[in-house]
Amino acid sequence: MRKFFNPYPKYLHIRRILLDRIESSMRLGDQLPTEHALSAEFSVSRETIRTALAALEQDGIIERTPGRGTFVSGLPRRRPERRLTGMVEDFLALNLDTETKTLQAGPGRIPPALAEELGIDPEMPLFRLTRLRYFERRPFAWHDGWMLPAIGERLRAIDLRRTTVERELRDTLKLTTWEDQQSIEAVAADIPSAELLDVPIGAPLLCMTRLYLLEDESFGLYFRTLYRSDRYYYTVKLAHPPAVGPRPMARGFPIRRPPAARKSPEA
Repeated sequence: MRKFFNPYPKYLHIRRILLDRIESSMRLGDQLPTEHALSAEFSVSRETIRTALAALEQDGIIERTPGRGTFVSGLPRRRPERRLTGMVEDFLALNLDTETKTLQAGPGRIPPALAEELGIDPEMPLFRLTRLRYFERRPFAWHDGWMLPAIGERLRAIDLRRTTVERELRDTLKLTTWEDQQSIEAVAADIPSAELLDVPIGAPLLCMTRLYLLEDESFGLYFRTLYRSDRYYYTVKLAHPPAVGPRPMARGFPIRRPPAARKSPEA
């Protein structure tokens, strides 16, 4: 099984959540839950909790006293980042309040312009899966995807409310796919996306498209996701390999390679 590189460690999510709690509902001198309690709440190791608390302590937000506990020692100087980032799979692992509602699951014709862009026949039978993701019971992202009917029918039989399509492809369907192309751009909300995501028409959205190929490099799945920019931002953590000589320079784009050890928000 291929291991993925996590671009946004769990302790940073926990640090953000604790910062939010301290700012919104705690005062100087208030005591935080124990490491054991936080570990159980977020379903992570105590080492992950310690790392998150160490970052808050370094910022002067909390003070940890052996034998007594952890206390608020300073309030945030500025409003902490309230938007989410990283992988949806992490949101689920941390027991955050997120789930999806399926809006459409059945045969669907792909737009001709998109079919041309993907290099497939516009008359090719496809399955369309459209879902709306919520975070804290408010619209967060709109996932719209086209895929081979055999894949779509198997996904339709799965309860997708508290999971991701990529996780189910990998763990439940045992389907080998790899991400061939990903694009990210800013777009303005049109009437359908504004209604679904509960934003004004013309509001800025983050649009991410992802193309998955099968083992024989044929079309498998394509997803287009619109994120509310006031609730999500995209991050990438780069891994730098050791210098072992001159790095080859590539000319032209795109270059097709096997999937790299990286990860981004799942549909």
